[in-house]
Amino acid sequence: MWFLNLQRIFPAFKVKISGLDKRSKYILLMDIVPADECRYKFHNSRWMVAGKADPEMPKRMYIHPDSPATGEHWMAKGANFHKLKLTNNISDKHGFVSHLILNLKSKLTLNKTFPTTGNLIEV
Repeated sequence: MWFLNLQRIFPAFKVKISGLDKRSKYILLMDIVPADECRYKFHNSRWMVAGKADPEMPKRMYIHPDSPATGEHWMAKGANFHKLKLTNNISDKHGFVSHLILNLKSKLTLNKTFPTTGNLIEV
């Protein structure tokens, strides 16, 4: 199955942020990774393991559109990911913009990263 159109996360993923230096600038990055090595199917009103997961899709990072911003900005506003779009189409060429590629029928984990703009090369 291929998504013909990109799908947004619903409900939108929102986070509150604390513990940053108010004056340092940060870039908020997010990616989605498999939570386990299983594929799932919905059967008898519940999700069940249906075998080994498909090979992992190419890695992509989503850069929050408010980035870079000060720690004060992130702690006051938090972050809303309502513009993040998901696809399972590996021919999609918009990596590192607003689209993340993922496998269907897999458990997924959201990872958030806050490098300061001075440490961006390390990411």
